Amino acid sequence: MDDIIDLVKKLVSIPSILGDTEEIENFVAGELGKVKGSNVDMVPVKGIGNCVLARVHHSDELPTVMLNGHLDTVEVCRSWTRDPFTPTVEGDGLYGLGSADMKAGVAISMKMFSELAKLKKVNVVFAGSVDEEGDSAGAFALLEKGIKADICLIPEPSGGTLMMGCRGRVVFEVDVRGASAHGSRPEEGVNAISEAAKFVGALDSIPLAEHEKLGRGSFCVLEMAGGTRTLSVPDSCRLKIDRHYVIGEEKEQMLKMLKKAASELRGNGHFEIGFLKSRPTPFLEPYLTENTGLVKTFTESVGGCFTFGKSVGDYNAFSKVMPTVVYGPAGVNWHAGDEYVSLSSVRTCMDGYLRFVQRL
Repeated sequence: MDDIIDLVKKLVSIPSILGDTEEIENFVAGELGKVKGSNVDMVPVKGIGNCVLARVHHSDELPTVMLNGHLDTVEVCRSWTRDPFTPTVEGDGLYGLGSADMKAGVAISMKMFSELAKLKKVNVVFAGSVDEEGDSAGAFALLEKGIKADICLIPEPSGGTLMMGCRGRVVFEVDVRGASAHGSRPEEGVNAISEAAKFVGALDSIPLAEHEKLGRGSFCVLEMAGGTRTLSVPDSCRLKIDRHYVIGEEKEQMLKMLKKAASELRGNGHFEIGFLKSRPTPFLEPYLTENTGLVKTFTESVGGCFTFGKSVGDYNAFSKVMPTVVYGPAGVNWHAGDEYVSLSSVRTCMDGYLRFVQRL
């Protein structure tokens, strides 16, 4: 771990697609195990992999700093024009799958773990999570282990800004039932797909709350499935709908608004609407982090503007038990082909974290 960029390259070169993270788990655990005084554990996440939990505890009287980074990446999409697992530097960009999201951040967290361990003025925890690109099962597994800290720092790609909160997310499933008839006589049936389409169109008319910092909520139709193989009016259609929401909105109220929108449609379809049942972890809630205590020490050390995220991540889960700040480098194309992270931004972020160490 002599050079931050070399460490980013090494992490990028280790494939760690969601559900297949054993190699990177072992590498990270091995490196953190070299830090003097560290205690490294693997926290199993059933059917997914293991989180890497490393700790250096000096005294119960000292504050604790937690560093988080997710070890998993998304899958390789078709639009890659480079080998996604061969880190390639072109200008200021380091290309590779997960380079921005978030192996550069994992490298920063690993380096910070080592630096803070040497400081002996704080206790330090490294929480390398898995399934962040899925349902954050790793984050919840770590929380079930009872991890806590006075501040949680996450170098997700925030473009070099201090992300002090973000929206929450809930997912609804909608079952639309119609009535079958011969396709040549559609008026004799109720087309469930057509009814579902009317419902999707009605989403735009549902009022969305706006928060002064988190902005407005949003809808996104994620899935729509229905139809028949024969010349028949489709009598069923299923929808999965994402709803990002802000502080002040309640999940049950959002459900009622969807049901109201369905009841006001001019059609004959039958709608059953509820929360997505297949999610194995709680839905992630919106949060704001107050700029006080160790958080203020960190933000003043780093400098720069405060921002607030639109989507969700492990930070939503950790924010419920400890003040959480996201501060990471700039990058492009995460979750897309030819992802890269800005090398100068990685170094700038690392310098900011080191100023925090010096200030402590």
